Amino acid sequence: MPTRTRFEATAKMGYAILTVLLAVGMAFSIRRLSSVADAQIARLRAKEHTIMLVERLRWSSELVVSQGRGYLLTGEHEFLTEIEDSRGRLGENVRALRDMPLSPTGLQLVADIDKATRELIRLQEELFAARQRSEEMSSLVRRFDRELRPLRRELERSLGRLVDYKEAVVNDHYARAKMERVRLERRLYGLLGLLVLAGLGIALYFTKRLGRSYDQVRLAREAARKALAARDELMGIVAHDLRNPLGAIMIKAAMLRKGAESEKIRQHAASIENVTRRMDRLIETMLDVATMEASTFSVTPAPCAVEDLLRETLEMFGPLAESRQVRFEQSAKVPGLVIHAERERVLQVLSNLLGNALKFTPQGGQVTLSVDREGAAARFSVADTGPGIPRENLPSIFERFWKDETRGKKGTGLGLYIARGIVDAHGGRIWVESEIGHGARFYFTIPLAEPAAQEAPAAEMRAPLHPA
Repeated sequence: MPTRTRFEATAKMGYAILTVLLAVGMAFSIRRLSSVADAQIARLRAKEHTIMLVERLRWSSELVVSQGRGYLLTGEHEFLTEIEDSRGRLGENVRALRDMPLSPTGLQLVADIDKATRELIRLQEELFAARQRSEEMSSLVRRFDRELRPLRRELERSLGRLVDYKEAVVNDHYARAKMERVRLERRLYGLLGLLVLAGLGIALYFTKRLGRSYDQVRLAREAARKALAARDELMGIVAHDLRNPLGAIMIKAAMLRKGAESEKIRQHAASIENVTRRMDRLIETMLDVATMEASTFSVTPAPCAVEDLLRETLEMFGPLAESRQVRFEQSAKVPGLVIHAERERVLQVLSNLLGNALKFTPQGGQVTLSVDREGAAARFSVADTGPGIPRENLPSIFERFWKDETRGKKGTGLGLYIARGIVDAHGGRIWVESEIGHGARFYFTIPLAEPAAQEAPAAEMRAPLHPA
């Protein structure tokens, strides 16, 4: 035990160290990636804002020129108000560009744009003043086209130079970001390599430790398997050998009961018979389990009417249900069903399921046995209004020796295991559905007899191998 404790402590420490290394590495990677991404986003937003201002400048200058030409042609004063608004936006955009953190080259380009804008507005003011003095409109338009349009083109070229400069800056930024990403990838891959090496080292250490005990575990498992097989074989031998003396005891008890003159002796003899019958049933159960574990369990199916099975179960369990004040109901939803099965074995399955249902159903409750058709099989259902089965117990309820000790009911824990073996031997399936407080419902299917099979001789069927 101390060795196991030290091994567990070492394993926990090793995996804790590996977990801490992984956490630190992931935290570093996330923080570094986040900082790099934030920096790149901030720089890209600044460049995008500059280009957006340039586009606004271009649009505002277009409006100033087009609205100015409209005023020269029409002389309508509404154009002057619109021109003032456009000039205001043009000036705001120029000032916004001048206030941005730019390199000396960028500042020079913005200065050129400011100068071109001022020249354009100055010339436009002169033309507007001449228009207000009622000079000839045609000469003003020719002057507008001759002098103002070149200024507009110069402003456009200045804006284009600024856009080209910003595109070059953005491309340079992308190149630097790529180099930074490559460096970060190399660092992260290096960190990942270190973590992988650490994990391999820890795994190698524990592999060596576990390898030394693997043979011992394998040998212990093999010994346990042999012991289990020997136990099952011994159980089968003992059960088989006990049946002869039990049969003799039962015969002697029956003879004693019939020939006794005293009522007390007859009662004792009857009691001996009942005890012997219970022991015989237990021995039969032990033999069934032994044959199922040895994969030698088989059934001899033949055509069997479902109505006959229901009638016999009613005769068997009707009085028991009445004595326990439990309502017992039966129903055959499809009349005339004939199954291909060994009659006594199917009755054994029904006895196990109905016995459990009556055992766990309180007074005033109900147990229902119903049969329906499901494809090429008959589906039997045994439902009760008992306390139900916990969800965590449902996967293991058909295992050998499984018992729900919480209900306070005693049993061998073999009834459902044998029921599953019998159903499997017939080629059917068995399952359960239950919820706490809503009772349990057991289902199993048995193949239907084909018309030709009713006249053919019965064939033997073997049960599949069940895991222990």
